[in-house]
Amino acid sequence: MLKRLQWRFMAITMSFLALVLFGTLVVTYTASTANLDRFVDSSLERVLNTTTPTRPYIGVSTAPNVDETIYGQRAVVWVDIDESTGEVELNDSAAIIGPRALEEILDAASGDATEGINEDYGVVWRKGPIPSGTRIAMVSTVATSQVRFQQILTSTVVAVLVLIIAALFVWKLSEMVVEPVRLAWEAQSRFTSDASHELKTPLSVIRANTQILEEHLATIPDDDHRWILSTDDEAKRMQALVNDLLELSKADEATIASDAVFRRDLLDFSALVEEACLEFEVMAFEHGRAFAEALTPNLWVNSDHDALNRVVRILLDNAVKYADKGTTITVSLDVQGTTVARLAVNNRAKPLTEEDVAHIFDRFYRSDSSRSRSTGGFGLGLAIAKTTMIALGGDIACASSAEEGTTFTLTLPLDREQP
Repeated sequence: MLKRLQWRFMAITMSFLALVLFGTLVVTYTASTANLDRFVDSSLERVLNTTTPTRPYIGVSTAPNVDETIYGQRAVVWVDIDESTGEVELNDSAAIIGPRALEEILDAASGDATEGINEDYGVVWRKGPIPSGTRIAMVSTVATSQVRFQQILTSTVVAVLVLIIAALFVWKLSEMVVEPVRLAWEAQSRFTSDASHELKTPLSVIRANTQILEEHLATIPDDDHRWILSTDDEAKRMQALVNDLLELSKADEATIASDAVFRRDLLDFSALVEEACLEFEVMAFEHGRAFAEALTPNLWVNSDHDALNRVVRILLDNAVKYADKGTTITVSLDVQGTTVARLAVNNRAKPLTEEDVAHIFDRFYRSDSSRSRSTGGFGLGLAIAKTTMIALGGDIACASSAEEGTTFTLTLPLDREQP
């Protein structure tokens, strides 16, 4: 559970950092691209505007008496077409353009379009009027495209490096953030375990004394019998509560160091569920409920037999307790996807509310309709099941509706090397 909390903290933090970094890179790239496009546009306008020099300035920081942002310094080739004579004059003193590229651009410019781009040769062109006719200005975008590619490549490399460094930092930070939670969790688990162990001895003494009194009820006034029997009943309940607390403490400890608490043995999950169903099928029949099974055979998992068996029995016991008489309890075991074993236990009764479903795995939680003291439980069974399954690498979920009934679904990774 603590590892999940740490991974969740890291996932949220890294997602936020990645989003901010990606947004920054997008804004930077967009602004850079806009500047490059504006630089190309201003270079074309410098040639098309006959009141400005047609060639770029070099050797000065800015062009004299002009705005360099408007009149770019990119080399431009242009063609003047004399409308009266039809003569075409190519000016390639600033740059040289290939004949095929020139031919395609002139063909494209012969129509109504005033500007365009030739993707094959990487040339942007624009035409405009001059006193003698029409001028077509052309600028290469190859260098611009290379700059954009290099910016994307550089930004990607920098972003990956930043995310890697950030991930290492965030992982260390997550350990610091989770550490107080881990210490508090361990302290709570240790207190529960120690308190439960301390209660076991006096409860055993109380039960032993009441059993002795029960053996001598004939010598005790009849009016006092009920006090002795009541004391024994409550001592039994306290023993059951102590045992539940010990199991919960063990499951809590396993969430921190599962290898040190629960075993990891290869076991036949199908056989385990089938054996438990045989026992609870008789119990369901005695309580007036039917029992239906649909179990996929030979599903093997790496898990702790006793812990997993306890969880399965908790689910089956709850289903038998809370199902309406005359209804059918359905148990199904199959494969979800290709790597997960899924056990579903469904019973028909008054559906749980949304609040009940949200808190059904909370410790000592009871709903007025389905989890009362009269059933003999303490509200710890499902909490034990949830914590145990998380420690075993699986999970349990609950869904409830009037149409489908209440279903508890247990999931556990399948073993890839089945015998």
